[in-house]
Amino acid sequence: MYHPKRNPPNKILWSILAGILILHLIALAIFGGWTLYEAIRPQDPTFDEPPPAEKIERVELEYKVRMREQQQKSARPKQKLQVKSVQSLDMPDVDIQVPNLNNTAGIGRIGDGNFGDLGGGGLDVGQISVELFDIKARGEKFLFAIDVERDLMKDSKGGLPTYNVIKEDLTQLINELPSGILFNVMLFDEGRLELWRPSLVPASSANKEDFAKWLAPVNSGPSSIGVRNDNYRPQSWNSEMGKNLLGTKWSNGNEVYLTVMGMLEQRPDAIFLFSDYLPGLDRGRYRTEEDMQKSKDEYAEKIKRAGFESEADYKRKRDAYWPKVSKRIADLKAEESRERQAKGIPPRIYSRGENSELRRNVEEVLKKEDKKNYVPFIAIDWKYTAISEREMESFFERLMRLEFDQNSDDRPVVNAIIFKGEDEEWTKQNDRDVDDFVDFFDGDYRVLKGLGAIDSGSYQ
Repeated sequence: MYHPKRNPPNKILWSILAGILILHLIALAIFGGWTLYEAIRPQDPTFDEPPPAEKIERVELEYKVRMREQQQKSARPKQKLQVKSVQSLDMPDVDIQVPNLNNTAGIGRIGDGNFGDLGGGGLDVGQISVELFDIKARGEKFLFAIDVERDLMKDSKGGLPTYNVIKEDLTQLINELPSGILFNVMLFDEGRLELWRPSLVPASSANKEDFAKWLAPVNSGPSSIGVRNDNYRPQSWNSEMGKNLLGTKWSNGNEVYLTVMGMLEQRPDAIFLFSDYLPGLDRGRYRTEEDMQKSKDEYAEKIKRAGFESEADYKRKRDAYWPKVSKRIADLKAEESRERQAKGIPPRIYSRGENSELRRNVEEVLKKEDKKNYVPFIAIDWKYTAISEREMESFFERLMRLEFDQNSDDRPVVNAIIFKGEDEEWTKQNDRDVDDFVDFFDGDYRVLKGLGAIDSGSYQ
């Protein structure tokens, strides 16, 4: 049998193969170990850019002034002063009845007896919103301007008792202001201004207490009527417009325009003006040189027609006769005061118009009783030149630019609280005038109906 010859194994080839195998195993171990290391090696931390911070608007806290009803057992009037809306006046001027506001208000004894809620707070919570008689005003600086002239205490408005209510409730309003705000109070009367403080001050407890003491004597009786200390003369009174208005400040609304000039120079955020009327911005007037000369010429002619030799002759005789007129007026007022006191009626406060009417009545009586010696009262009829509404608006626009715009301050709003007696008439023209006035200053207004008229007796 044939058996093929077997060749011996090739040792060199096997050595090469073994070497290659060993190299592969080594490479596999190296790279496998690296891969395993990379898998289990902790990763380096990465830092992503954080998202932009969310801007959170500061929460504005709203404060409302609450005037709580205080039922005091005293001689105070029991009636309530009511806020009357004046938005709808399509009705006769006589006895206008207008619907109450949703939050009917008065002064202190206001409906449910409150102005709203007032919490604590300060400048760190942003501007404060104060609500007074349904009028909201925002800011950190508040000015309260109060009319103290005689007209606000006439019998037709309820006399001194009504004004005392106004004072007490204004004091309570100030007491409930947050301590963080600034405030000041101005009294005005026929072109005279009295400031409680030279500038606005914090509503601290000490300042509130001092204010109450300062206000208490104002218009507290017949001998304490009006501005006591004429201590404030605004810079704007030195302007041409200011000088023109001052020349006839008792005419129409001139005294109100002068007061507003002073209010703006206090640079508040909001103003609450308390009065019994506001003129439209078309009611200003002044006297030119021509007006004055014409008025004086007519006056001299009237004196001549009355039989006097000259103006000096008339004034000498009238001055000599005046004490008789003055004494008769004083006697009538004293008699009236005694009668009212006996009936428990508050003393009468005569307005300028009522004083003039009483003097005319007395003169008519004396003219008949003392025909031989009577010297008539001859008045000078002043001529005036009107200040246009555009001119008045232009003046206040320039003043606000000076006081506010150039100092990067927001212009103030001027709000008005108008006091009327329960039976006093509120006409459409009254409404238009007030609306015109506050609209220019982006403000609002309310008309408060006060107490019923006091019987004036038989002296008018």
